[in-house]
Amino acid sequence: MRTITMRNGLLKIKVTAAERISMRLAQGFIVLLMAAGWSSNVAYAQSIWDRVKQTVKQAEQQSRPQQQPNNQQRPNQPRNDGRQQGDDRGHATSGSIKPPAGTKVQETVLAPLASGARFFVSPHGVHVATLETSGSRAVVYYDGVPGPKFDEIIVDQGSSSGAVDVAFSPDGKRYAYCGRMGDQMLVMVDGKEWLRTSDTNMGRFNGSSCVLGFTSNSEHVFLTSDVATSMSRGDRYTKFIFDGKAAPNSASGIRGSGDVASIRNVAFSPDGNHYAVIIQDPVDDNKWSLVIDGKVAPYLGGAPQWTADSQHVYTVLHTSASGRGQVAEAKLDGKPFMRADEIKLHVAPAGTMVVAEVFAASNTPRPLKFMVVDGKKIPGTEIVNQGGANFDQITFSPDGKHYAARFTNTDNRHYAFVDGKRGQDYQTVDHIVFTADSSKVTYTAFTNGKPYVVIGDQESEACLAEPSPPVLDTHGAVTVAPAGSRAGTICGLTGGGPTVFVDGKTLPIPASGVSGTDLRFTPDGQHYAYTAGFQGGGRRLVLDGEAQMESNLGAANVTSHYVFSPDSQHIAVYSAPPKDTGQYASGLFLDGKYVLSSEPTSFFFRLEFTADSKHIAWAQSVPGRQGFRIFVDGKAVADGDAVLASTSTEAWWDMAPDGSLSVLAKDDNNLKRITIVPSPETNVSSMVGGGATVARRDH
Repeated sequence: MRTITMRNGLLKIKVTAAERISMRLAQGFIVLLMAAGWSSNVAYAQSIWDRVKQTVKQAEQQSRPQQQPNNQQRPNQPRNDGRQQGDDRGHATSGSIKPPAGTKVQETVLAPLASGARFFVSPHGVHVATLETSGSRAVVYYDGVPGPKFDEIIVDQGSSSGAVDVAFSPDGKRYAYCGRMGDQMLVMVDGKEWLRTSDTNMGRFNGSSCVLGFTSNSEHVFLTSDVATSMSRGDRYTKFIFDGKAAPNSASGIRGSGDVASIRNVAFSPDGNHYAVIIQDPVDDNKWSLVIDGKVAPYLGGAPQWTADSQHVYTVLHTSASGRGQVAEAKLDGKPFMRADEIKLHVAPAGTMVVAEVFAASNTPRPLKFMVVDGKKIPGTEIVNQGGANFDQITFSPDGKHYAARFTNTDNRHYAFVDGKRGQDYQTVDHIVFTADSSKVTYTAFTNGKPYVVIGDQESEACLAEPSPPVLDTHGAVTVAPAGSRAGTICGLTGGGPTVFVDGKTLPIPASGVSGTDLRFTPDGQHYAYTAGFQGGGRRLVLDGEAQMESNLGAANVTSHYVFSPDSQHIAVYSAPPKDTGQYASGLFLDGKYVLSSEPTSFFFRLEFTADSKHIAWAQSVPGRQGFRIFVDGKAVADGDAVLASTSTEAWWDMAPDGSLSVLAKDDNNLKRITIVPSPETNVSSMVGGGATVARRDH
């Protein structure tokens, strides 16, 4: 017979000898399962999300009179605005750190610090290129290794050309820059000479002489360079160079003002291995050619676009036709497949679908426009292109099998048109985007004085959608889950209390909630969270619609972004203690529990799970200096002085796919990269007293 007693609020269970034997057998069975290939983190059948729900219920039962965080709990509020709060004595100093056993911390000197030096950080990996001097010569250091000496490094002096001093590849592993040596410009790629030229821009080399970039796969380098021998039209042109080879007949008309992305008439294939560019004769605009992968195409065509598989090129050619004036001809690899007064092509990001905006009878009093999909005219898309009537915002689903567009009728009312079917009329329709699995289209709408959100065939109650979320770009006011068919938004200013519209249902913000923001879904799309303001000015984290009473995110005007682990099994956010202790303290709300920081009086910034989801890392300020301390799984592992602001868009912090973390720091003499490989002896679960993750099998 089992005996259950309660002492000091804790349940105690007495079991019989037979039950103890059964429990040992069960433990042995779990050990056998783990030896057979089950992960050590998966010995719990209960998911973390179920456990969080149980914690919520327990917290509600224990603290019903104090459910709402009080804005008067100033000593407990987490700070992330760059200032200190509370008594800092005896905490978070820059003394020596002893990381947990098994932690690997490596410091790599990237460049000496010098007065006036400029540095550029790669988008990944925390690689640094530094512009410095060696005597009277200019030198670029890359990860601490000096390059050749130049008379000058060619930099952008505020021109509108969009030149960058040092260009990095998208994966952060490659770099390029230009230097002048005498009357020549050298282009350096990965520390080696890539190109040498004497072509100048009116006798000098400047930012427009060196506009460098890498293709999307980081494998190829391209350069546009303005060349001019005089101000005469025929003496000014722009060269386009790909992998060191100039496109034939390089001439004017390649680049407009702005950055590298504004290069016009150049199209790169999605896989990054091919290009197509329009080359004009600098003397005669009527003489031009289409160049594909370094060869002049045997046909003419403008506005090149690559197919999703990077194998074919769509173009549109404008020519004169007898009795019709100028007409447009759409081609695929030079073969015409459509002719009209005007054609604008939209190519799907996957598959083979292409949508065409076709203008017919554009020179008549009643110009006509309609839509053609994969060569077929779509019934119901014909509009008289007058009085504002039009269609735009053509959008494709991620799998390339569906399309949507916004139509405007002559009354200036909107409707969504999806796969040949017309939706309801509204005064306005906006932010059209498909869900990740391509099954639903979502958009915002407004009519009869009220705003709405539409997800698939479900229209919300009156819902003024939350502005574009501050962390993730979701193409508008509707948050689309990274995977699956889910989407939703926070609804506010609708004449009633704030609500959440998700899964076709309008749900209230938890009791006493007065606002909500920052709605996001887990990477697998199975769960969602947001932060909610409560009466009194404080905030809580809300997970799957349930307020997490153990979280306390401080004042409603202080942003504390929560984070999900890549495997969708964990959630964390900076938090003050759930109840006022009378002293300033800060910590972490992790998987349903509040964990006090070991150095609770310095503010937090930059919170992230490692790529393998096994560890969590963050940075805290170091009082008395512009420094930071890195923590992994709650243990201090490294110190450094800040080089960039914690809010910098440059990648001073980078989580690598192998689970390591790299940060940019400095000491009195050098810039350095600190690389941290977490200890296998600690993990996320150890911070909350033994993890509870979704059971799964590692194959």
